[in-house]
This record gives sequence, structure tokens and C-alpha cells, in this order.
Amino acid sequence: MRKFTTLLAAAAFTLTGLSLFAQAKIAVVDTMRVANDCKEGKKIQSVLKAFHDQKQSEITAKETALKALEEQAKDPKISEERKDELRTQFNNKLYEYQAFAKASQDEMEAKTQKLQGEFQEKLARVIQSYAEAKGVSLVVEKGICLYNADTLEATADIVAAMNQAYPGA
Repeated sequence: MRKFTTLLAAAAFTLTGLSLFAQAKIAVVDTMRVANDCKEGKKIQSVLKAFHDQKQSEITAKETALKALEEQAKDPKISEERKDELRTQFNNKLYEYQAFAKASQDEMEAKTQKLQGEFQEKLARVIQSYAEAKGVSLVVEKGICLYNADTLEATADIVAAMNQAYPGA
């Protein structure tokens, strides 16, 4: 009798849970599309591209200087003593270049992580506000869904909400 009561209680809890789940409102959001389509995401992409381009131009300038030193050292008209000086300069500049390239890469990764983290916080706040306003109980990332009906898709709404919350692009 006790087993039957326990089984009956478990079945009741399961049915109650399924009933609540069936009543839950669910939304699906493609966060990558939000990041690519909203003004804030585009602003971050622009900032990162400008930073990358600046660092790349500095790296290119250092590479050009290295190539010029290398070419000078190959000049048959200069003395061996001068060639040794140029090779020493080349090696020093090469070490500087390598350190700069590594530091630039680290700086780029840190800046990317910082901006992405800030974006994720903003997106989470917008999604929470959207969910509360629309009575949504669960918001799921589209990338983890095997299937979702078009009626659950909220990406466009989230892009619009992000643009409203963060209009300064």
C-alpha cells in the first residue's frame, strides 16, 4: 500500500510539473545574430576592428623596418664591421617586434573578452526585461535547440530591445 501511495504521489508531481511546463511561455534567441545585428554589437565590432587595424599597421611598420635592416646588411658595398652592427640592430629589433606582436595579441584578446563580457551583461539584462514584460518563463539559446517553432523565435524582438536600450552606435 505504501509503495502505491508513493507511486501515486510521484505521478501526481510529474503530471503537475508537466502541466506547469506546458503552461510555461518559452522564447528562443539567436544571440550571435543579436550580436551581429544590433547597434551595440556593431559598435563593439567596429571598436575591435579599429584596434586590430591600428595594431596591425604598427606591426607592419616594424616588419618594414626589419626588412630594411636586413637589406642594408646584404649590401656588398658596406664593411663587415657595419654589417655586424646592422645584424645586431636587426636581432634587437626582431626581439622587440616579437615582444610587441605578442603583447598586441594579448591586448587584443583582453579587449575582446572585456567588450564581449560587457555585451553579454547588457544582453542578459535586455533578455530578462523582455522575458518579464512578455511573461516568458524560459529563454533558450537557439544554438542548443534541435528544433523550435517560428512562434517561439524572439531574436528580432531582442535586437529591437537592444537597439532601444543601447541606441548609441
